[in-house]
Amino acid sequence: MTSSNLVAFVLLAVLFSTGCRRFEEEKIVAQAKPFAPSNLYPIERLPEYFNRVIVLPCYYADQDSPLLDYVDEIFHQELSQERIFETVRFSAYQMKEHFGIERVDSSKPLPENFLRRLEELTAANGVLFVDLDSYRPYRPLSLGVRAKLVDLKSGEFMWAIDETFDSGHASVIAGASIFQKSSQVRAISSKTAGSTLHSPRIFSKYVASTCFSTMPSR
Repeated sequence: MTSSNLVAFVLLAVLFSTGCRRFEEEKIVAQAKPFAPSNLYPIERLPEYFNRVIVLPCYYADQDSPLLDYVDEIFHQELSQERIFETVRFSAYQMKEHFGIERVDSSKPLPENFLRRLEELTAANGVLFVDLDSYRPYRPLSLGVRAKLVDLKSGEFMWAIDETFDSGHASVIAGASIFQKSSQVRAISSKTAGSTLHSPRIFSKYVASTCFSTMPSR
């Protein structure tokens, strides 16, 4: 066998192997059930008075991360899509003005009288905390979410979730694919097929939508 024939044979073998591997991966994804969050706590139903919620800026440890350039708007938008209650976005600027910090880590002590002051400032009944972790901005994309919906008067949880969405898992790929088809990723052109699994921004929309779909109804 000549050297050129050997090279051609090797290339064909690699292409065949790659094709088989891709076929097996697609088969696994096709058989997978869409990811359904299970590490969550919802009350059975929201009380009638619980009709106005403050959405705080998302917290992420790396305050300089590009993730924080867009997640506040996306998580607020996706929560609003659920139409469970009125949502009031509390910006990082407002946080800085009233509490001296732009974002709060809900797993750590909150500023003094934080819940009471939020209630006074907004006349809201509840507040949504969103903490983000395990963020991976390259394929396979990954985003971890710890979020909680809290009654401002009592401090009780109305809903909470702690999940990591890893697009290296077949169930997440299946869920992201359904999200893109059903929502059309909020009118993104069909030319961007597969973009939910390529774009950190669009992937975060899928994550937020899936998380908030588990909230209790009224």
